[in-house]
Amino acid sequence: MKEEAVLRRSDIAIEALGVAIDADVEASTPDQVLTAITHAWRDCDTSAETASRRLELPAEMFRDLEQGLSDLSTRVTLEALDALRGTRLLLHAAGVAAPDGRVLAMVGPSGRGKTTASRHAGRRFGYVSDESVAVDANLTVWPYRKPLSVIVEGKSVKQQIAPSDLGLLPLPDAPLHLSGITLLDRDPATTSPGAQHVDLIDAICEMTPQISYLPELPNPLQYVARIVDRLGAVTRLIYRDATDLPDLITEMFAAPAPAAQSWSAAPPASPAGPWEVSPVDDAILVDGRACILQDGTVTALDERGCLVWVKYREGATVTEITDAAVAAFGTPAHASARALIEQTIDELRAHGLLSTR
Repeated sequence: MKEEAVLRRSDIAIEALGVAIDADVEASTPDQVLTAITHAWRDCDTSAETASRRLELPAEMFRDLEQGLSDLSTRVTLEALDALRGTRLLLHAAGVAAPDGRVLAMVGPSGRGKTTASRHAGRRFGYVSDESVAVDANLTVWPYRKPLSVIVEGKSVKQQIAPSDLGLLPLPDAPLHLSGITLLDRDPATTSPGAQHVDLIDAICEMTPQISYLPELPNPLQYVARIVDRLGAVTRLIYRDATDLPDLITEMFAAPAPAAQSWSAAPPASPAGPWEVSPVDDAILVDGRACILQDGTVTALDERGCLVWVKYREGATVTEITDAAVAAFGTPAHASARALIEQTIDELRAHGLLSTR
């Protein structure tokens, strides 16, 4: 939104992750507050004629201007995420775009350095967001060019600074589409900076806390796995300092896509057999391991746990499960195969993944 535009006090338009938000500012709000809001959010302009969401902003919210601007950033983000729940993959991630529209999403929890990464990478690549990246099943990305939340010495509240004030680049003149997901990992002592491929199940387990409304996606784990399929693999970007990121990201954009890791949906539970199967929201199998989403929690099973869980769902008896385990892994040298299977069954029951009739 341009500062010179004439704005009604009740109509400050913000675009967040493709959601048009009408920030309805109370009429008694001082002009200096309105100026501060429009300045901070001027790179998040929307051409939408009507807003799909409305935020009521009381004047008292900005009695402490810096705190009010920080709270506004949080409210806009939460409103946009809520509007998109169940329709897109919502990553807690920074994002930058290459000139051809390819976007790299840099995933990490709060405090992992996403804003710092954005400040450095956004001077070479188009700034997409320092906080949230929304992706649909076709890999389309919706930008969120919000103010960056920056720690400033002597200030108790993070300052909300417009991307253009920090010299960050505009979006490229090309449709935005996701080309990579990477897990940010700063290691000042590393001798091998760069991107490393991450196993699909390990990546999903690490990403899950950084995905908003994951359980509301259709077949959530399969949804994520299909997106990763089209990217090749999730990577881990290990770097010494944020100043290294522009060159490392340049290398990542130039590198060929890695080969995708094969996976399959877990078989449906059989109504036959001696067991009562615990319901799950979704599950995938990858290289003999399982990744299970149940009540919003993701659990990874090793090869033995996966075999027991799958056979249990097929209605197999303990003897049949034991025979299958011996056929797959061989006879254990220092333990009873049946005892190991019974131990694994007990562990899966303790985690709520199995139950008895």
